[in-house]
Amino acid sequence: MAMIKYPLYKKNNSRNFTLVYPGLTTVSFDRIITYMQYYYVMCQKGSLVHRCYVQLDPESADILHDSLEQRYDLVQVCAVPRNSVEPDIVIAPAP
Repeated sequence: MAMIKYPLYKKNNSRNFTLVYPGLTTVSFDRIITYMQYYYVMCQKGSLVHRCYVQLDPESADILHDSLEQRYDLVQVCAVPRNSVEPDIVIAPAP
């Protein structure tokens, strides 16, 4: 699962909140999801096979692969084009 890190805030003397890291801007979650790559995820343990498509950034896909590899016999996490995604097995991001 992808994590969104929010910038740190600190209070200034005028009682407004200011960013600790100036120059960072906020982006809507919908905009981030629009540009994220789809990944095909398949994992198998014995005769049990799980398949799905998820939207992830490349770092999160690597972390997911490493995590699943510890629990399953066979794991595949690979980037796929948007037009090859099967909508029936897409795991949508939480609202």
